[in-house]
Amino acid sequence: MLLAERGRTHRATEVADRVRRTLPEAEVVLLPGATHHSLPLTAPERLDERLLAFLG
Repeated sequence: MLLAERGRTHRATEVADRVRRTLPEAEVVLLPGATHHSLPLTAPERLDERLLAFLG
């Protein structure tokens, strides 16, 4: 799961913790400083890396 750390829709750290508990095999990534709308601009290299790894 890829989460924007500063998204306002939900508390990303709480969602990440819940996903890790519920789906221990899932990979959870918080993009530091990103909001939902700034996600592609805040850390484009890291976002691209994670998306390409997922789409493989």
